[in-house]
Amino acid sequence: FEQQLAEFPESYRADLIKLHAIYPNWVFKADKLNLTFGQAVALEDKGNYKLIENGRLTDGTFNLNRVSLLSMRKGCYDWGTGNWVAHDSGRWYGASRELIAYYMDPRNFLNANDVFVYMKQGYDSNSQTIQGVSNLIKGTFLDAVVTDINDEFYNKTYTEVIIAAAQQSTVSPYVIASTIIQEQSPSGATLGKGTTYNGVTVYNFMHWQASGSSEADIIKNGANYAYNLGWTTPSKSIIGGASLYGANYVSNGQDTYFYKNYNIIGSANVSHQYAQNVADSYSSAKKIAKMYIDNKEINLTFRIPVYKDNSLPTEISPYPETSDKLNNYYFKDIQAYGLTPTYGKFDYEYSMTVNGDSNIYIELLDGTEFVSASTHNLNKGDNVVDLTVKSQTGFTNTYKVNIHATTACKLTISTNAPPLLRGDANNDGSIKTSDLAAIRLHILDLVPINDEKKLYGADANNDDKISAADLAAVRLHLLGIKQLNN
Repeated sequence: FEQQLAEFPESYRADLIKLHAIYPNWVFKADKLNLTFGQAVALEDKGNYKLIENGRLTDGTFNLNRVSLLSMRKGCYDWGTGNWVAHDSGRWYGASRELIAYYMDPRNFLNANDVFVYMKQGYDSNSQTIQGVSNLIKGTFLDAVVTDINDEFYNKTYTEVIIAAAQQSTVSPYVIASTIIQEQSPSGATLGKGTTYNGVTVYNFMHWQASGSSEADIIKNGANYAYNLGWTTPSKSIIGGASLYGANYVSNGQDTYFYKNYNIIGSANVSHQYAQNVADSYSSAKKIAKMYIDNKEINLTFRIPVYKDNSLPTEISPYPETSDKLNNYYFKDIQAYGLTPTYGKFDYEYSMTVNGDSNIYIELLDGTEFVSASTHNLNKGDNVVDLTVKSQTGFTNTYKVNIHATTACKLTISTNAPPLLRGDANNDGSIKTSDLAAIRLHILDLVPINDEKKLYGADANNDDKISAADLAAVRLHLLGIKQLNN
């Protein structure tokens, strides 16, 4: 055990020592990853990879008291309408980055109730018994006999079917049973009770490919998948579904609840994950725990992730406070001469070249705060400047600007918008040769100017149109022959 313990970061060890004292036969394996904690969270913090349920109240109205758990990232929030994007029948919404971090920080789950998130899921006939399956499914729709007369297990218990599925798939029968209950609910759902598709009754106990924007779509897609695989009886669905689970996850290295839900091993194929529910691994492990927690003699192996470079934060990632505050840790705009690319909320790295004292203008969203230094002394050569914004929830997000300075100079960052100047076609607060280029490209219809402030600046002579006359006006201004009227 001491050899096992030495492989883990110091912050894991106290909890593992407590577990070992109670369960001396448990084996803890440090699974060392090629990703830092931040990189792993960032992979999951995209689109609708991770969702949270109950964004709406039972009467259908949006629950504003829970928006602190929701993400405003691309694909999860519509910045044009100000609405969160609903998924799967309107019940699921993008989980916040901080909620994802909570479930990806192992230190939150190194206790006897939750450590089963990391339990290896292979079949072991010595420790996984018929009685154990019966205890697990007691009181659920699986606590019954198969009534489909066409099923080879007709009039036998679902416990027997699940044991047979474990033997054929090499997946723990407890994992099979708890997965079915989680997918179907304890009372059972349409695809577990059988539904007609193309004139045939089909079953899909594990809800394989059962997704869609409405309940009808979910059932239709799940039934279609079952129909194509010939799952026309309960046992065919359970055994077939378990075999798919074994082949696609357990045999693929995703042999714990954690890796099944957070595929950050190997090539980190996060699109190959069993569930979008951010808490799926946690809730699944809860069902398994009662099968083992009172058995202090059993042999179990736990595969616990250890992030690259010991990169977990010093403080254990907390469960975010539930409130009506927003995770709006983005800027409304960043403007600077030569900033590449132009600002986008979800682009976190930029570059620019400066030839002397320069400015960056930041526009904040309501309720947010700029928390980085406002002035920087730039050295000649390459410099990196962090622009950090704090959201209403108090969490921060950092944008990096790589600045190449041709000479030592000063950079000033302001949260005031740059002035609107006639001739300033890129709205960076000054009139330069780059504005000539912007106006020329607009006139040639190569790079049209659409932003209202930039259109104002491109109309250098204030005649409500952009033409060669504006080019001439800016050129004369730059040559010091005739100053623009600003």
